Amino acid sequence: MNCKHCGKKYLEGMVPATTPGDLLEIAEALAQRGANGFLLSGGADPLGKVKLANYAEAISEIKSSTDLKINAHIGLTSTSDINRLVESGIDAFSVDVYGSDETIHEVLGLDAEVRDYHRVLDDLEHAGAKIVAPHICIGIHGGELRGEFDAIKALKSHAPKTLILISLIPTKGTAYQDVAAPSASDIISVVRNARESLPRTRLLLGCMRSKLDRSHECGLVAAGLDGIVLPANSTVERLIAEGYRIRKRSVCCSIG
Repeated sequence: MNCKHCGKKYLEGMVPATTPGDLLEIAEALAQRGANGFLLSGGADPLGKVKLANYAEAISEIKSSTDLKINAHIGLTSTSDINRLVESGIDAFSVDVYGSDETIHEVLGLDAEVRDYHRVLDDLEHAGAKIVAPHICIGIHGGELRGEFDAIKALKSHAPKTLILISLIPTKGTAYQDVAAPSASDIISVVRNARESLPRTRLLLGCMRSKLDRSHECGLVAAGLDGIVLPANSTVERLIAEGYRIRKRSVCCSIG
């Protein structure tokens, strides 16, 4: 879709598996190297779907023959395909959610609405998915807050166990390469709102975020964050000095 915030750039770093056989070979190689698991994702089609259903049998084989954990990013997948993917044994589903139809239209280029992403959450829950981890990208609309608080409010009915917060990375070669990343105060305000709105949900700061300024990471913990992927060493040292107990885990935040 050549979305404005990523422009296909993040697909370039992924290992291609264009057939189920490719996926089986890649998974076997990962298992032999001692990997814990992998993210299964890809580019979306014009309807916003990441086409993974044709890989369901291969995924089932991977789950039965290895100990690899699989986190799948499925986009606006249909109900029937969601059922197939849940039955395949996928461990966790990462679902982007938005609070603004305008953002979906202008940034992603999709003729979809906020409710379509919540339909995916509903379908995953009804299908019995083991882990459903909604993601909110702070500042995805050109670095500005547009609907993040509405997205959090809409998640109340789902009562997610985990919410992953990420933020826009102004990336060279994308339509947003020259915009400013969301400010520390904006990110802290979203974390604080999420903590107040979802008191029982584990709030994590994911890996997809600008890491040029790390000075606000402790402020995010004070605002209610439960965990940070790849925190700055200085953040860890300061939190320990302030009396926090730090637990390190080598796992994708959607699964851990």
